[in-house]
Amino acid sequence: MIQPSNTRESVSNISRRHFLKTAVGASTVFAVPNIYTGSLFGAGAPSNRVNVGQIGCGNIGSNYHIPILSKMEDVRIIAVADAYKSRREGAAANLNEKYGEKNLVKAHADFREILARTDIDAVIIGVHDHWHTPMSIAAAKAGKDVYCQKPLALDFSLTKLLRQTIKDKQRIFQFGTQYRSGGPNGRYRRMVQLVRNGYIGKLERIDLWSRDVSFNVGSYHVKPYGSAIEIPVPADLDFDAWMGPSEMVPYTADRATEWGGYHCPETSLGFLAGCAIHELGLAQWANKADHTSPIRYAGTGSVPQEGIFRTLERWDVMCDYANGVKLRFMDCRTAKASVASSLPRAWEDGDGIIFHGSEGWISDAEGFCASDQALWKLDFKPTDEQLMISPEHNRNFIDCVKSRQETICPVEMGIRCDTICHLTDIAARTGRVIEWNPDKEEITGDADATKMLSRPSREKWRVW
Repeated sequence: MIQPSNTRESVSNISRRHFLKTAVGASTVFAVPNIYTGSLFGAGAPSNRVNVGQIGCGNIGSNYHIPILSKMEDVRIIAVADAYKSRREGAAANLNEKYGEKNLVKAHADFREILARTDIDAVIIGVHDHWHTPMSIAAAKAGKDVYCQKPLALDFSLTKLLRQTIKDKQRIFQFGTQYRSGGPNGRYRRMVQLVRNGYIGKLERIDLWSRDVSFNVGSYHVKPYGSAIEIPVPADLDFDAWMGPSEMVPYTADRATEWGGYHCPETSLGFLAGCAIHELGLAQWANKADHTSPIRYAGTGSVPQEGIFRTLERWDVMCDYANGVKLRFMDCRTAKASVASSLPRAWEDGDGIIFHGSEGWISDAEGFCASDQALWKLDFKPTDEQLMISPEHNRNFIDCVKSRQETICPVEMGIRCDTICHLTDIAARTGRVIEWNPDKEEITGDADATKMLSRPSREKWRVW
């Protein structure tokens, strides 16, 4: 196990690896045989492994994190937690079978039991949006490194506490906007590197869009926007824990589902945050704005008037950066009507971004395109700025847990991207111009809008 480390708090200069190798070597003299499988000092040795707790075993946990992490020789997922009993027990059983150890992976009903374990180095937070920041703060306070899925916060007022806790506890933090890692032949990184190095001239405008609440309407139990009829909570689900710090609401067939978690305003800002934040991560990266966010937001939006999915269904907001770059942030249907004609190929609904410069444009839409397709094969000059390479997001996190280096998507980047989502949501809902001070991280001159940045919380689940 990689012990949670804090170099400034260390009382010894003996290296952790040397200490652990010595401890393992000594303990095996007296230990019960077969405690360790494989080489004691290879990449997968106990002294080199990162022990992980997976919090959330639904779609993102079972179909993304667990399959990738469980293939890594230097990682062991030794604990899982989920509000659904069948999910956590199924995930634990599958992992134990994969690892060939009957009782290695334990299923926990309460994620706080994972945070209390001294044998866990890092946690993956793959639950629904309203839990992301509370769990991240609690995990960092418990000395765990954190991979937090996107978006970051439902209650934006907690982001400053998260930043301070990560800093004070010297934790590694990875924000789950995977576009900065991998992608088709590294094209996301190449696109951003082309923009930052001036290959489309001076960056002037960014068009950005994402799916909205209407995108997956065919998957909802009750159409168009989710059942509002209360029904009994399934015996398999701890609905109180699923809702956590958010205001308790009636359980319906569409509530504690993948889509309910994405689109109910009690638990999410909707795809404006959950999907668009990938593209916002690229916008911020290309505009060299990971330390800040736009200072002015103005536009329109609409919210469904039926069902329980009451996050934004339409929005069109102009976000102005202090450096003069303009970011037009839209839902997919609005973008189709306004920017599709500028693309050389047939429109496909989804998420996308176009960077407009003084000498051309480049986009990840429609299979990656540009005003000059030769840009995709251009050789960068030795004097060009080279961006960090991260082939895979989970791997980058684990490597940084071991090296104690900053991840490709650290907490500051996550907070600044999340800021854009919250302020766009407020501008779209209110129709008012929102002025933002990125240094103080405050809305200027609008007390009512400021109140919309925070949410009431249930005391029982105030884990921060």
